[in-house]
Amino acid sequence: MSEQAELTPAEESAAPLEQLKQQIAEQEQRPAGAGRTIAVLALLCSLLLAAAVVAAAYWLWPQWQQMQSQQQQLQQAQQEVKRQSAELLSSSQSQLQQSLSSQQQSLSAFEQELVSEQQRQQQQLQQQMQAVRELVQQSDGAPPRHWALAEIQFLLKRSDDSLWLNKDINSARLLLQRAQQQLAELDDASLINVRQAIAADLSALDALKTPDLSAVHVELAQMRKTSMGLPLKQQQTKLSVTVAEPEGELKNWRSTLKYYWESSLQQLFSARVAMPEDYFSLTAEQQLMVRIALNQQLLLAQLAVLSGEPVVYRSALQQASDQLQRHFQATEPTVQQLSEKLLALAAIDISQQQLPALQSGPQLQDYLQSMAETEL
Repeated sequence: MSEQAELTPAEESAAPLEQLKQQIAEQEQRPAGAGRTIAVLALLCSLLLAAAVVAAAYWLWPQWQQMQSQQQQLQQAQQEVKRQSAELLSSSQSQLQQSLSSQQQSLSAFEQELVSEQQRQQQQLQQQMQAVRELVQQSDGAPPRHWALAEIQFLLKRSDDSLWLNKDINSARLLLQRAQQQLAELDDASLINVRQAIAADLSALDALKTPDLSAVHVELAQMRKTSMGLPLKQQQTKLSVTVAEPEGELKNWRSTLKYYWESSLQQLFSARVAMPEDYFSLTAEQQLMVRIALNQQLLLAQLAVLSGEPVVYRSALQQASDQLQRHFQATEPTVQQLSEKLLALAAIDISQQQLPALQSGPQLQDYLQSMAETEL
């Protein structure tokens, strides 16, 4: 038994080699099992990722189709709105141009009538003055003093007519000054009351605050020409939204999905800076309409000046100022100058003031009557 348990020297030398082979075989079997486990886990992750991609595509595809249909409907609605706005713009523009041309024609006719009326009155005054001179020259028996008094009486009567019938304060003032000059040339102490009455009438006329309506009319006409070249407000450019390019690896599927989603949204919606409703982009036709509207308000103010309607005058200037602030670039010097001119013109009161009653004419009439009674 002891002999069998004992190993031979050859077996003892081969035993360590067998143990080493056995250990190497065990070590080779262990990594092979771990690699298979990792491969199985990777396959499961790939299957889960593929299932997630399929589920996301199945969920996003109807929404994508719905977004495409909504985009087509939105484009059709925009085209319809553009067509309707173009038709409305063309009709409004033609109406505005017709109204502007008719108002310009009426203004020109009114100006011509005003000029002709002034010329007619001037000619009538000259004819009357000539008739008085001829009448005085024909009266050989009358003394020169009576001739001068008759001419002064005519000047005072004509001054009263100019003030009350024609509302022409400047002509009335000039006629009174002419009568005052002739009285000074007579140098008669008995006419002191008449001269004092003329001085009082001149002071009353000077106290009237009479604006130069002709200058206001010319200023408005110049502003109408300037308004057609004023710079308008324009909307700022659209904001540029950059979308990051997706990475090509399969593990970055989230960035790829985000890229296509943001690209689709960018095609549907355009981002811009939030601004008030007054700031908008205008087409060439809309810019012309805005300029014509401002020009029409200035023309209405011109007509109100000529017709003496202060309410219409102030309302037209207020509308013009509102349109100037609403649609035009307020930082430009030309717009600022026009706005300042509108404020200055709005401060002018074109309403008719209470005219004073001239006392020089009745005073001279009383003097002549008393002188006639004395001679009798």
